[in-house]
Amino acid sequence: MTELTTALALRTAINVLRDSAESRRMPSGEPLDEASVNLHLDATEVLEDTLSTLRDHE
Repeated sequence: MTELTTALALRTAINVLRDSAESRRMPSGEPLDEASVNLHLDATEVLEDTLSTLRDHE
């Protein structure tokens, strides 16, 4: 079993956001409009930066 770490949780969140933006749907199946897609992509970038900073301190 993989130990849950902050880095793994961030990577999982990034993947969910990216998958939702690419499919233009929430995991529940609800469609995303263009503004929501852009918000998901922006959040992905912020989390990627956070993950990078976290790795720099590990």
